Amino acid sequence: MWDTIGISHKIDGTAFFAKNSDRSPNEPQVVEFFPAAKPNEKTLKATYIEVEQVQETRAMLLSRPVWMWGGEMGVNDCGVVIGNEAVFTKGKYGAPALTGMDLLRLALERAESAKQALDTVIALLERYGQGGNCGFDHKFEYDNAFLIIDKDDLFVLDTVGKQWAYKALPRASISNMLNLGSDADAYSGESIDFAAKNQDPLFTFFAGAKKRRDCTQAQLDADTDVLGLMQSLRQHRPKVKNPFAQGSVDSVCMHAGGLVGDHTTQSMVVELKGTAAPMVWLTGGSTPCVSLFKPYLFGNKPCAPVFAAKDKAAQEYWLTHERFIRGLIGTTLPPEYYVERDALEQSFVAGVAVNAHSAGAVAELSEFALRQETEFYAKWSKIIKPGPLGSRRYRSYWSKKNTLLGKEREIS
Repeated sequence: MWDTIGISHKIDGTAFFAKNSDRSPNEPQVVEFFPAAKPNEKTLKATYIEVEQVQETRAMLLSRPVWMWGGEMGVNDCGVVIGNEAVFTKGKYGAPALTGMDLLRLALERAESAKQALDTVIALLERYGQGGNCGFDHKFEYDNAFLIIDKDDLFVLDTVGKQWAYKALPRASISNMLNLGSDADAYSGESIDFAAKNQDPLFTFFAGAKKRRDCTQAQLDADTDVLGLMQSLRQHRPKVKNPFAQGSVDSVCMHAGGLVGDHTTQSMVVELKGTAAPMVWLTGGSTPCVSLFKPYLFGNKPCAPVFAAKDKAAQEYWLTHERFIRGLIGTTLPPEYYVERDALEQSFVAGVAVNAHSAGAVAELSEFALRQETEFYAKWSKIIKPGPLGSRRYRSYWSKKNTLLGKEREIS
């Protein structure tokens, strides 16, 4: 499950992207920087199949589940940003082919603009198709929707097998449901109500997709900024009195537990402004409602939560953060926790605003934010201890997950 927001065409020329990635709670999701390259190989191996390689690939920042080749969200050196969404459709899903995350990564590697990324996804989809298990500890198959944005354009792309529809929009939020009906700009076939024809209403309903999309769409009407988008990714449904005592599939900040099997495992906000390098804000781990977003200026030397490609420290960073989160299960956090979290983030944002012109100064701020995060979690881990809140089913769920945490897969 996922939720993605894109805002383009702001008066000051700034564009924004924000996404929560909701996956199996024990699945580490790492953030890696891949430099530009000139591959010698004629083909490359994605998650399941080989595809034709290109002569040059762009530098990119990619957030990906450790065992998959593709990614949940990412940004490249041209300021193209993409997030994908699982969508549940009628009929059988395809045999192993390109996953939605593979398509996302391939587009970031090859595209200089949002429109070129859109065309790249469509061309690869039509040539290779989509399919394959995308579940970490259980079988999970689906089709995909994409939000593709740069500083000038935003596209929403819905796909079902090799069929597709897309629409250019000034701003959009997407969730685990098809977005386009008979209002798309273009279709792979005849003009139809794409969502009505293809969407599985039962799975879509139980995924809580519409409720989550309603929450994120409210952000589109606000005069938003980086801090506003961070707060948008932290939203819980009003019925959720304590997210650390119950699961919630219809909250933007998704919490697993009991019958809810997915959890927000990584969060990203990207600011695109003029010709400046993308400014990326990352939690580096799960549960954005209690995590700190840290700044990273695209192209700087990797600094946690950003790591060099295939650096095993990336998975350990995610697991260290996750062990802190598990210590909050069954508790009620005091207001002082959130006050301190917000004050730290506001100081990071203010620091970036002052130093955005200097890559070196932002690099120092990234390192400072990492130290502040380490101290913040260490302090609160001594104050807060696992509590008894939540149903027996809820507590049993997390007990089983904690037993397996860090033992299931290594980074690939």
